[in-house]
Amino acid sequence: MELFWYIIASLGAGVGTGLAGLSAATVMVPILIVLCPSFSGDTGVYQATAIALASDILGSAVTAYTYAKHKNINLKRGWIMLVCIVIMCTIGSYAAFLAGNVVLGSFTLFLTFFIGIRFLVSPDTSRKETAVKGGKLNWLEVLVSVFFGVTIGFGTGFVGTGGGMMMLVVFTVFLGMELKTAVGTSTFIMTFTALIASVSHILIHPAIIFEKWHVMLICILTATAASLISARFANRVSSRTVGLVTGFVLTLLGGTMLILNFRTWIVRLFSAVIGGLL
Repeated sequence: MELFWYIIASLGAGVGTGLAGLSAATVMVPILIVLCPSFSGDTGVYQATAIALASDILGSAVTAYTYAKHKNINLKRGWIMLVCIVIMCTIGSYAAFLAGNVVLGSFTLFLTFFIGIRFLVSPDTSRKETAVKGGKLNWLEVLVSVFFGVTIGFGTGFVGTGGGMMMLVVFTVFLGMELKTAVGTSTFIMTFTALIASVSHILIHPAIIFEKWHVMLICILTATAASLISARFANRVSSRTVGLVTGFVLTLLGGTMLILNFRTWIVRLFSAVIGGLL
């Protein structure tokens, strides 16, 4: 039965990457830790995160390549973020190596749900006046790029998330990129950050390779294929359609995972409420 959830988690992660440039950890980690007993131990979340990061490497690479073919990557406005994120991701990964076992916990469950709500409420995250492709950054945009590049990069390396959602917000809201261009640029950067962070996680906990190599292989292959297919779909439809589809999938997934993860507390609360009414 776990094999089924491995595939579902990988498909969800690949779709999220291809449609909206989301880190595989956003989708994959909640499913693995909630529905797969083999990830329920003390290192389960950490192992799930490492597998998600490994899946992000090829998934982000094929997504970025697809968006690049449609001229939906803008490194002239994203190069500062690229440099800062890669440097700080390396530093964050080294800090994680020194600190030891750092995990995401239930944070990703809430993150998945609220990201989905965000897309449903506002499917197109682009600001009204998008920047011209190739246009130079002004001084304020340079400062924004440095600040978020440093914070996202360190968090990516230390905690083990791809940073895709945060990059998407920065690129669309602050740097004026169109949604598809933001996705293409963020997945290009995630290819490098996922590589750095996944290597860091494996170095910290080498048992992942020996204990979960088959899971990692299944997830990498499935997520990469799903990323490629969804990226091709995203480049053929409007940004609003991409946002709505992404919002629906993530809201449904996040809500379901939250209910399953906190089902004991929900049952207790429901029983208490019913008991109080009676």
